[in-house]
Amino acid sequence: MKVSKSTLDYINRDKSIFATVQHIADLPFVISKAQGFYLYDTEDKAYLDFTSGACTMNLGYDRAHVADSTSFPFPYALGCAQIEYGSRLIEKYTFYKDKKMMFCVTGSDANDGAIKIVRAYSQRKMVVTFSGNYHGTTYGAASLTSLEGRLDNHLGPMLPYITILPFCPYDASDEAVDECLARFTSLDLNDVAGVFLECIQGDTGMLPINTTFLERLNAICKEHKILIVSDEVQMACYRTGPFFSIENYPFVKPDLITMGKHIGGGIPLGAIIGRQEVMQSLKPCEHAFSMAGNFEACMRGLYNFNIIEDRDFKLQLAKRIALMDFFMDDLCHNFSDIVIKCCGVGLARAVFVRSLYTSDTDNEACYKIICSCFGRGLYLMRIGSNWLRLEPFLNMPEDLMLKAFDIIKEAFYEYRSNKIDDGVKKYMS
Repeated sequence: MKVSKSTLDYINRDKSIFATVQHIADLPFVISKAQGFYLYDTEDKAYLDFTSGACTMNLGYDRAHVADSTSFPFPYALGCAQIEYGSRLIEKYTFYKDKKMMFCVTGSDANDGAIKIVRAYSQRKMVVTFSGNYHGTTYGAASLTSLEGRLDNHLGPMLPYITILPFCPYDASDEAVDECLARFTSLDLNDVAGVFLECIQGDTGMLPINTTFLERLNAICKEHKILIVSDEVQMACYRTGPFFSIENYPFVKPDLITMGKHIGGGIPLGAIIGRQEVMQSLKPCEHAFSMAGNFEACMRGLYNFNIIEDRDFKLQLAKRIALMDFFMDDLCHNFSDIVIKCCGVGLARAVFVRSLYTSDTDNEACYKIICSCFGRGLYLMRIGSNWLRLEPFLNMPEDLMLKAFDIIKEAFYEYRSNKIDDGVKKYMS
């Protein structure tokens, strides 16, 4: 993998300016611009982005047509853009007739706000989440998050009365389901305010939650008046098929839903939508931010929302999902020596890989494959483990999806032939 002098110069300048916390940089890649479905480096080489900008740009990098870019947020007044966009978003929350919402700045602070809401409404202390969930890096959200290598124990003490239980994945045995439920019911359920779900774990390999476990957990929560919060920061807006990923489990009626990432069309924006009596638990200023619901983000978000709600768009999205299904089956079949398993639904997929050579760990094998893709002009993410993250733009044309699939298969063939230079490992973060 050749790295240009201009890229190395920028990387060195970056290291001299920014703390290590600034980036999750796994490739020697400096982006000079983004356009359409491509990222461009300092030499103007194009890379097809198969991550949707870490799910912050669901419809590519073309600028939304915002009517008035001169308006600025003002937190002590109503905003037309907020009202227009909010009225459309809240329509998608169909679990309860009476509902309210609020805008935040990010998905992380939306989850912080949800912690406040479930405690204020229930007047209970404990909040439950599951290992492998990623809810964000603000302090409350970080307290809910348990990801090896991402948030370490040296940040403590974290928020009190947070309980993290084992995640029950889609392929768990009946015995494992019973054990996970037993861990939950062993708690003092009369002091549990809410349960935070990431029903498809985006940063742990697109792992869906076990259906039987969730159905039984939901029944217990309803019996004990425990609120259910569905974290949809990464998966909302048809990423997994339905608008919200929790809708893949129709027996669950979440009391709150948190959103972020892509809903601002490239400008930071978060949201909490939920049952009216629950949402009304906070008073003004108890979760307020000057930039929450700013005009630019709401107008961009509304522009994109209108696109994805178009009937023809949904039909085309279904075809893209079918194409992804076919590719995943093909990859698993033709590279069963390398592929451990394929996970996920819709356009949120993961491919877990194993090493074929004693010189590589599974993690290093995955990194080599990503480097091979990168050298061919395809940008993928690894999130520090042995799985490829495949999350293409929701509107990516079929020919570009097929191009990405061909590159991925070429990279797998190259790894199988042991032709990827070990030298690429020096760039691993």
